[in-house]
Amino acid sequence: MSNFIVMQNATHEEEIIGGYMWSPQKNKNGNSNHAYERMAIIKAGNKIYSCYDQAIRAVGIATSDCYIAEQPHELQEKNLWSDEGYKVDVDYTILENPIMIRDVWGAMESDRPQKYSAFQENGRGNQAYLFPCPEAWASLFDSFLDEDSSEAEAEAELIEDGEINEETFATSSYEQGESRVSNRIAGSTKKRGRVVSQEQLQKDLKKRKKIGDIAEQKVFEYVKKKVIEVFGEKYGDQVEHVAQTQGDGLGYDITAFDYLQPQSPPKPIKIEVKGTTSTSTSAVYSITYPELEKFIRYKDEMWLVRVYGVGKKSKMKMEIDNDFSSYNSVSDLLTRKYAYITSTIDVYGTRVENNK
Repeated sequence: MSNFIVMQNATHEEEIIGGYMWSPQKNKNGNSNHAYERMAIIKAGNKIYSCYDQAIRAVGIATSDCYIAEQPHELQEKNLWSDEGYKVDVDYTILENPIMIRDVWGAMESDRPQKYSAFQENGRGNQAYLFPCPEAWASLFDSFLDEDSSEAEAEAELIEDGEINEETFATSSYEQGESRVSNRIAGSTKKRGRVVSQEQLQKDLKKRKKIGDIAEQKVFEYVKKKVIEVFGEKYGDQVEHVAQTQGDGLGYDITAFDYLQPQSPPKPIKIEVKGTTSTSTSAVYSITYPELEKFIRYKDEMWLVRVYGVGKKSKMKMEIDNDFSSYNSVSDLLTRKYAYITSTIDVYGTRVENNK
């Protein structure tokens, strides 16, 4: 599906409240332009990123193909455009935490289109209504929408009979991650946390554990099948879902053999699985300190496997990161490999000066 950026500085209130996008077919001089012509190619299901005041402030999904429509009455009052136009019905969601372009431009500028870019070289918006949105930008914007994915996962209805049908290697996202961390920290004082009851918290934790369990089982089935294809039944029978057979305290979930680089005898590997209902490869995930320690201890045989679309789609995507051999300590991992925010504080002692 195509993605678009709509510049709504003059019309965001009317269009977002009204649930639509509208542009004239031609300007008042009778000339068309690329932005107006682009409206005509929008199809139902396309994603729309609404930009005004130098930020992505709403995200919409087109609920209709583009159609011919006269200018809505509330826009006619502005007396800016001719009446014959294009219209698309859009279901908008206003973002609680807008994505300020200046804060993420460092991660965006390398993917800036040479032609018809929504933003100038300095990150300022260009003067036109509708622009194509590069996949890299859409992925970046969507990564911010996934910040509250734990809440979405707690409400997800899970499908358990799916399978992994796509396998890829992880690609570097460190620069993008650093930008997200900076943006998150800068906005942390403004964002209100989700307040839940103890009952709801337990429900959330149970659902997230279920997501993890499904992801582990799907990776186990997929990897065992691959090992049998490459090395035969003898080694396939040795693939073990150790998180089930030995418990969760090992720091990894599956033991298997490296079917991507076959050798004789096969090289043993250890797999830690992280699953999410999100289909975005920019979704946030959590790693524990013991897991990081295992990444270092077994750095030449460790795989971190992320599974996307868990319980949400019948066919899931699996992403492999086995790039640990060049790191020498947990501190080294946290310094050079991961862009992260510390989400828990482990207290080993407390200072009490004057306790009454």
